[in-house]
Amino acid sequence: MLKSMTGFGRGEHTTPRAHYRVEVQAVNHRFVEVRARLPRRLWRLEHQIQREVQHRFGRGRFDVHLSERLLTDPPRMIRVDRAAAREFVAAVRALQEELGIPGVLSVEALATLRDLVSVEEPEEETGAVWEEIRPALEQALADLEAMREKEGAALSAELRHRLGLLERGLAAVLARAPETVAAYRARLQERVAALAAAVPLEPGRVEQEVVLFADRADITEEGARLASHLAQFRDL
Repeated sequence: MLKSMTGFGRGEHTTPRAHYRVEVQAVNHRFVEVRARLPRRLWRLEHQIQREVQHRFGRGRFDVHLSERLLTDPPRMIRVDRAAAREFVAAVRALQEELGIPGVLSVEALATLRDLVSVEEPEEETGAVWEEIRPALEQALADLEAMREKEGAALSAELRHRLGLLERGLAAVLARAPETVAAYRARLQERVAALAAAVPLEPGRVEQEVVLFADRADITEEGARLASHLAQFRDL
């Protein structure tokens, strides 16, 4: 079956905690190349997505875009660099004392410092997240495959239509080939006769040359070769 090298597919899957959407776009390429754009917290799944696409397709360049909409608040961890906080407070108070700068250093001020306080999402089990995303990816790849087959069928129909035009054109040319050769030979004989009136020529030699030149206009062999090529193309 003829398949197009271009296509697009989309898949979606919802779990109790998130909704996932996968979009895959494919274009022609000599080898298999997969580029994935993922949410930051899912970057560890990039290689699994690449392997899934490579397992399904033999060639092409694939752009995979995964989006995620969380339906519940993800667990978060508050990390405080206590050692750095103590050093910061000590440095500020020493500076106040040295320069005589009044003021009160509050906890709120410390909380705004990104290097001291950070909010992190704990890493989830890769296997569990992959099983949530995989249905959306498989649906997108199946959608892409269906589009490639549909476009391939349209291309196949167009190629066969054009093949039919070539076959009919070739048949018409070959049908006229004998009379074309005869007409060419007659024109050569007329020209030679006109030259012979002015320049003495050996009749046997002239007829031999006319036959040779006329044979060069015979396209029977070329027509048979082209017909064979068209037949082989139709059998693909």
